[in-house]
Amino acid sequence: MGEPLIQVKDISKRFGKHLVLNNLTFTIDERDIYGIIGLSGSGKTTILNLVIGFLKPTKGTVTYKNKNILKIQKEIQNKFGFVTQSGSYYTDLTVLENLHYFGRMYGLNNDDIAKRSKDLLTFLDLTDATHVLSQDLSTGMQRRLDIACALIHNPEVLILDEPTEDLDPLLRKEILTLLKNINDNGTTIILTSHMLNEIESVCTNTAILHNGNIVMSGSPNKIKGLYSTNIEIHLKTYPGKYELIENRLGKANVEKTINLGHKLVIYTSKPEELLRRILDILPGLRERLVDVDVDKPSLEEVFESLTGKKK
Repeated sequence: MGEPLIQVKDISKRFGKHLVLNNLTFTIDERDIYGIIGLSGSGKTTILNLVIGFLKPTKGTVTYKNKNILKIQKEIQNKFGFVTQSGSYYTDLTVLENLHYFGRMYGLNNDDIAKRSKDLLTFLDLTDATHVLSQDLSTGMQRRLDIACALIHNPEVLILDEPTEDLDPLLRKEILTLLKNINDNGTTIILTSHMLNEIESVCTNTAILHNGNIVMSGSPNKIKGLYSTNIEIHLKTYPGKYELIENRLGKANVEKTINLGHKLVIYTSKPEELLRRILDILPGLRERLVDVDVDKPSLEEVFESLTGKKK
């Protein structure tokens, strides 16, 4: 294993007397999609601003390729792209004018801007909106434009603050697919979110932030595995006499059950044994097995248990 691309070491940040982040340490490897999840006000945006050098830490260091980012701000500007929550594009400029403006800001010449703009417009499906004023774009297209402006200089690292905030489910899925495609092209991605199912589906590694501390980090599967030895059995039967199934199963090797109405979720450390019992029970209850799925607890459940808050 080589050195991490980005290392956050013993970082703390105070605003006056208010301690926002308390002694955080984590690493981000090249080509990661690294997710930071936490409740509103937990310090997610502050972490991003520290990583890119917009803020100075009260304590600790952030390094990029073993160099303190505060001492190489010109390199960070050239190698990083940042998509803010509020948006960075100019509403009174067209899509192409925005790309040209940001290209010049990053020091690109006109030929490079033209080539990058053409490639990005195609890649982000914005070609038909090339000469449309940004204020007239749909919400999804505005979000893609924001990402295009951050990618115009072909950065190694793309940072996004709540990229799917305020989007409907279809647009959220569209943006997540786009981020995967960007990552497949070699770009390391760091993003914040409170949409835990999205973090679980797209991120290679993640950190759970609570009360200014990282309470757990690693791949979503590793976090779920470390958190609990229990496995979830998702059971669907017809006609769905789930209360009777719960009663027949009893408490042996059953950590807990959740009757969701359309299915029964059973937590157990011995899924094979419990599945055999379920199959034995169903015929006597005249229940037909419709579907059964075995999985680790969701990241959302881990988050809820670690923070005491539901998402």
